[in-house]
Amino acid sequence: MKSLKLVCVGGGTGLSSLLKGFKRLSTIDPDAAVIINIDELSAIVTVSDDGGSTGRLVDEFDVLPPGDIRKLLVSLSDSDKLVSSLFEYRFSSDGPLGGHNIGNLLLIALTELNDNNFPRAIQLASQLLAVRGQIIPVSLQPTILCAELIDEEIIRGESMIPERKNRSPIRRIFLEPRPNGKTNKKYEVKAHQASIDSINDADVIIIGPGSLYTSIMPNLVYPEIRQAFSDSSAVKVYICNVMSQPGETDNYSVTEHVKAITSHAKIDLDYVIVNDGIASPQVLKNYIQKEISGQLDLIRKYTDEGLIMSSKQGNLTTNPPIDFFDHISSLSEQISQLSSGITKIASTSQVQVLFDPQKDHLDGAQLVTADMIYQTKVVVDQGIELDVVRHDPMKLATTLVKVIGDHFDFS
Repeated sequence: MKSLKLVCVGGGTGLSSLLKGFKRLSTIDPDAAVIINIDELSAIVTVSDDGGSTGRLVDEFDVLPPGDIRKLLVSLSDSDKLVSSLFEYRFSSDGPLGGHNIGNLLLIALTELNDNNFPRAIQLASQLLAVRGQIIPVSLQPTILCAELIDEEIIRGESMIPERKNRSPIRRIFLEPRPNGKTNKKYEVKAHQASIDSINDADVIIIGPGSLYTSIMPNLVYPEIRQAFSDSSAVKVYICNVMSQPGETDNYSVTEHVKAITSHAKIDLDYVIVNDGIASPQVLKNYIQKEISGQLDLIRKYTDEGLIMSSKQGNLTTNPPIDFFDHISSLSEQISQLSSGITKIASTSQVQVLFDPQKDHLDGAQLVTADMIYQTKVVVDQGIELDVVRHDPMKLATTLVKVIGDHFDFS
């Protein structure tokens, strides 16, 4: 049987880890290489990132976000380690270059050298890094990622969604055109034809892992992508995240992750991959403390805002206006909501996402569970190291290869 055409959909660290796993496994396991032909693999990646180095470059150069593209280029690179390390190098100065990756800057330079042709820039960077497979931006148009909350408030900006003060749950994700300083033309947000074509040609479509609403969903809200998913006869696999994410999936069950995917993309999943390895108690404690600290910080901000408003009103001789009471009422509601969230986090420790047969229902999709996690450290603000839980690239890739191999009978 010939090798399969795989399409991976997502963004950020999650998709990068999956591709690393596929590449390593196909290199050391001949049986896996029969199932996964890395040269035929396509990765569709979101282009709505607006944080960090990427966000600064988007604002300055009116370009598509290079950050997630850079990560995937390195993940699929066959080049010398020195070249890959250079591509990922981040300047640490306090000047204009501080925080920027060389890879991000190189992608911007290649884009400008090629008449602002971003796909061409990706091709040239792929040649430089000896990349195997194809990396495809989901769209070639600048977009703003927006979230409509249950209380109907709209949050605009990918980086603003998880950091928002209003912790009302997310109802839906949608895209708006991003103002572009190089043109005043109005345009309709559309998917890149290459991303549609890759879905149409796929034997297997893998969604995730990654931040549900800011890495995965931005790819699924394009009408053309949803239609391509609907028309495709490919096997569709969703990889559920291993941990909940504050501001996105607080206390989410496996079912809630799946429903978010199926409701946005209007697709039927064939398989749902869920980790069943248990994180260490200390790491879980760290996650809980981090989430509670975030909630308390927001409560403090709301309280300070209310105190300042009350102080200003106290200095007036007239009765406070109606909108003052409305605003205070809104602040009180948000504080109550955050307090309730703290109670849930502290009492149920729902920071790790595990399948619960008593509560979770997958609507016809087949559940696949395996221990697929590892503990690592990431550097956060001010150089502080934090213990985190991630999908182990090799364990994840091995699980997926088995699922795909069994489905297509590669025995």
